[in-house]
Amino acid sequence: MKIAIITAMESEYAAVKKLYNFVGDNQKAEAEAYGKKVVLILSGIGKVNATIATERAIRENGADLVINTGLAGGIDSSLDQGDIVLAEKVCYHDVWCGGENAIGQIQDMPLYFDAPQDIIKKVSAAAPEFKLGLTVTGDQFLTDVNRLKEIKEAFPSALAVDMESAAVAHTCYVNKKPYISLRIISDVVGKPGQVEQFENFWKNMPDEAADMLDKTLKAI
Repeated sequence: MKIAIITAMESEYAAVKKLYNFVGDNQKAEAEAYGKKVVLILSGIGKVNATIATERAIRENGADLVINTGLAGGIDSSLDQGDIVLAEKVCYHDVWCGGENAIGQIQDMPLYFDAPQDIIKKVSAAAPEFKLGLTVTGDQFLTDVNRLKEIKEAFPSALAVDMESAAVAHTCYVNKKPYISLRIISDVVGKPGQVEQFENFWKNMPDEAADMLDKTLKAI
């Protein structure tokens, strides 16, 4: 099995690259982990960058599974910095195509992109502390409490919000490849001190950010 790991930011990329004996540069590197070939790709932030990176992972690098990992904002009051969300499904929060399409649904596509349940079960059994749920994606860094309320009204079960996961999952769906969205909460939207939480994340949680991926690869 060949696994592609996609991160959006250089800090996320650097945290993963420390895990194994990766060979490559600051854009793409390869290694082996637990008997699996792994390619690490830096995508850049946002849905378009994530889509391009996922296409590269599948078409150029032959990925059998794509893992999108990194930071996410907590969008549920039960979450704290450092909590890990393993998405059972993902969708867009900033899309509406009109007509009979649901909020978040690209026309002629499913509203939710489901993660493979066999892999989710393996990872969840190995790391029961991971929180299972819905991650929603949009090209916004959320700090506006009013916008948060709108998203929660549309997606009451959403745990995390990021800027790449649904685009990765959408691209995998089109290419008939499985994906995983694995995110560590850097800040909780609407809570006091949210921006400071985000800015101080790498001082507080660098080991946890890498450890969650190692647990996942070991379990698959």
